[in-house]
Amino acid sequence: MDEHESNATEQWEPDELMNPRPKWPKVIGIISIVLGALGLTCGGIGLLMAPFSAKMMGPMLEGDPLPYGMQLGPVDYAIGGIGLLLSLLLLVAGIAGVTRRPSTRSLHLGYALCALPMNIWGMMNQMGKQALNVQWAQDYPNNPMAPGMDPTNNQAAQITQIATLALMIVLGIGIPALYLIWFGLIKTKPEQVTGDEEAVY
Repeated sequence: MDEHESNATEQWEPDELMNPRPKWPKVIGIISIVLGALGLTCGGIGLLMAPFSAKMMGPMLEGDPLPYGMQLGPVDYAIGGIGLLLSLLLLVAGIAGVTRRPSTRSLHLGYALCALPMNIWGMMNQMGKQALNVQWAQDYPNNPMAPGMDPTNNQAAQITQIATLALMIVLGIGIPALYLIWFGLIKTKPEQVTGDEEAVY
């Protein structure tokens, strides 16, 4: 290869070969897309089916009222609606991460700052509903659904409640806190996402 060809190759050689673009934005982006899509799917189905829960559970209730914790009010719909919006925001943030958009950092920070207090509120609301379901199980002990709602007399129900709480803590608090630390303290420069200047990742 002569000098002219060598210069031409260097001129058209992609910058990525010299400064490889960071891989972590895609990893974070995929995680956010998965969690955002799950939130939209599960949350959307839950809100759509909630008004029909009493009718669908009619045969299992055997004439007893719907468990207290399954009776939804304005607070429940507010939490569910805001949760859908946050899931949509996380989905958009994930797409930005996969495509290494400069907005990746601000979108994830916005999600984390909003999701942390909202998820804590949602967890407290859910714990209150679990207590209401326990009360319902004690009020209607002969109902076939009662044993599954009273952890004091059912080890499986106790394990289920603990596992549910642990999952809520990991996804509802752990993930937003991770994003808050990652984008708020560690990856604070646009080039750390886009892979531009000085390859500082």
